[in-house]
Amino acid sequence: MTAATQLDLILRVLIAGGCGFAIGYERDARAKTAGLRTHIIIAVGAALMMIVSKYGFADLLGNKGIELDPSRIAAQIVSGIGFIGAGTIIVRHEDVNGLTTATGLWTTAGIGMAIGAHMYVVGIISALLVLGTQVMLHRNLSWLRLPNTNEVRMRVKPGDHNISTIQNKLQAQDIEVTSMHVRKADTADIVHMAIQSSKNFDMAKLTAILETVPEIIDMEIY
Repeated sequence: MTAATQLDLILRVLIAGGCGFAIGYERDARAKTAGLRTHIIIAVGAALMMIVSKYGFADLLGNKGIELDPSRIAAQIVSGIGFIGAGTIIVRHEDVNGLTTATGLWTTAGIGMAIGAHMYVVGIISALLVLGTQVMLHRNLSWLRLPNTNEVRMRVKPGDHNISTIQNKLQAQDIEVTSMHVRKADTADIVHMAIQSSKNFDMAKLTAILETVPEIIDMEIY
């Protein structure tokens, strides 16, 4: 392998590391589980494995009985990165955190593979697209925001009229009850509601509204 070829391969690793740095810096700035170092190492590692997959066994070509499949090592990157991504996903109650970081790691590996395969333009453009998505969609773009959705679990004093009172209170604030499940009991009714509110309506306002309803014994909002 000539010196020029070696320099070209080193350049690929450096560019992959730079793309990993850009994506990881944004994640690190937001104190995410996988930050700067993780993204750099994944991008560099993916580029390195892609280079080895394509060029590492060139000296064996031509030998009798030797057949090479350059895609085999690269294919293992995709499956292997899944284990790392799974470690960033945290489930608490019914809330899932870390999906964006996990998919970012997976995409960073793909960017490293693309650059390792000498596909500079598509790799760099992909890195910029990922970075732009993470930065822009964290801003307060009200026209892109979806309606707020929450789940409420309440213990309510027995009686269907009490549940109707709560529904009317929510509807008066333009809060839509999208689904509801009620379990009757002697001392209290257990009510599960899925609700949808406007983009600018936050959980604090919802809590304040429900606290004014005397029929509610206690509640949890998710």
